[in-house]
Amino acid sequence: MSNVTVQKVQKNENAPTLFKSMETLFDDVRRKAFDLFQQRGGMDGFDLDDWFRAEQDLLWKPESELAETEKQFQMKVAVPGLEAKDIQISALPDAIVIQAETTHEEEKKEGKVHYSEIRNKKLFRRFEMTGGIDVEQVKANLDKGVLEITAPKKALPEARKILLAA
Repeated sequence: MSNVTVQKVQKNENAPTLFKSMETLFDDVRRKAFDLFQQRGGMDGFDLDDWFRAEQDLLWKPESELAETEKQFQMKVAVPGLEAKDIQISALPDAIVIQAETTHEEEKKEGKVHYSEIRNKKLFRRFEMTGGIDVEQVKANLDKGVLEITAPKKALPEARKILLAA
C-alpha cells in the first residue's frame, strides 16, 4: 500500500494550479473536437457528437464508488497501472479532484499489431460531496490498482447574508 499526496485547498490560494489544469484539458478537448469537425467536412449539426467523441478519445473515466457514513466520505477509484507518484489529488472544502495521465509507448515489434485499445489518456474527475469535508484530514492510499480516499466531514462555512435596504 502506498500513500498518495493530497493537495489541501482551503480557499482559493492553490486553486490557480487546479484551474490551469482544467483549462489545458478543455483546450485539448476543444482542439480534438474541431479536428473531428474538419475530418467530417465541416458539416454543421454534429457539434455535440464531436465534443463527446473528443472527450472519449482523450479522457479516462475509471470506475469509482463514493460512500458516506455519519462521520466521513469514502471513495474508491480503479486506477490500474498507475503508481502513487502519478496521481494528483486536490481536496477542496466541498469536493475531491483526481488527476493522472496514462502513457503508452509503442514498441517496435516484429509483425503487425491488428488491434490496440491502449492509448494515452488523462484522468480528471471532480467528485462533489453532499456536505463539507475537513480538507486537512483527507487521506489517500493506493493498493493493487485501487485508490482509496477518506475525507472526514466538516460543516461548510455559512454564506454571508447581505441585507438590502428597500
